[in-house]
Amino acid sequence: MKKFINYLLIAFFMLGVLLVSVGCKEPVEENIKVYTRDTTSGTRDGFFTTIGFSEATTDNTKLVSNYVEVDGNGSMISALKNDEFGIGYISLASLAASGLKGLSYEGVAPTEANVLNGSYTLKRNFNYIVRNEYASDKERQIVAAYLAFLTTKDAKATVQSKDGIISVNASDPTWDEIKKAYPICLEDNSSITIKFGGSTSVEKIAKALSSEFSTKCGNFKTEHNHTGSGDAYKRTQGSEKDGANYLHIAFLSREFKTTEAPAANTSGKICVDAIVAVVNSSNQLTNISAQTLLKIYQGTITKWSEVE
Repeated sequence: MKKFINYLLIAFFMLGVLLVSVGCKEPVEENIKVYTRDTTSGTRDGFFTTIGFSEATTDNTKLVSNYVEVDGNGSMISALKNDEFGIGYISLASLAASGLKGLSYEGVAPTEANVLNGSYTLKRNFNYIVRNEYASDKERQIVAAYLAFLTTKDAKATVQSKDGIISVNASDPTWDEIKKAYPICLEDNSSITIKFGGSTSVEKIAKALSSEFSTKCGNFKTEHNHTGSGDAYKRTQGSEKDGANYLHIAFLSREFKTTEAPAANTSGKICVDAIVAVVNSSNQLTNISAQTLLKIYQGTITKWSEVE
């Protein structure tokens, strides 16, 4: 019996040594894998501009080496779901179904309520621009009616249903209350085609709005060709406004650049979209600051152990 107890004590001692040695093991210094959108992306523009890294909005040479560039929210989500040491950014509208962890920004959770109350500041506007010159007066009138429609409770409800963040006010009119001011919508417009395009991030909202408004305004035909925010000004009022890819109404998921000066009363904001810094669901991080994001994307911080 005494021998058995001695063996038992030795076994416990060896187990203790093993546990201590494991517990004292140095943590693995894992490198951060940085993911970003392509240089034409409005999401990239909004993200880098907000964190104080505007020089990287269109210039990859400013980024940390070995970054990975992806071409959309879907690609970003897929990449980070398969990389436990990665970090990237997506639209808030894509977060719920992404399977990724959305990080609080400067201590504020990425929620629609926090975007609307102004406390969550990692966000960007969804803007529109329309033509200043039209091939026909009917086209001009339909576009003018569409812009009026955007101010209504009807349109704002549609924007919300497609994940746009916008306030609906009691003073906002309904389309029925203002449609008499737009007699073009009482006509048969089925022979007229209105061309929409610009930002891919706004495409879902743009298609829903145009589909709904067509039935309210003489069933005009809609044509969508969304190729990025960079083509919004170019194809409505810029160098391609009279080319084969011209647009009547276009959208940007960023602000207008100094080289994109819209004519008076031809542009405005549709809604707000939040951008969320995201990591793999296994990552223990819950909050991140603008300064930390800046250092990660610049390459000053390269390991997860350096992130506070």
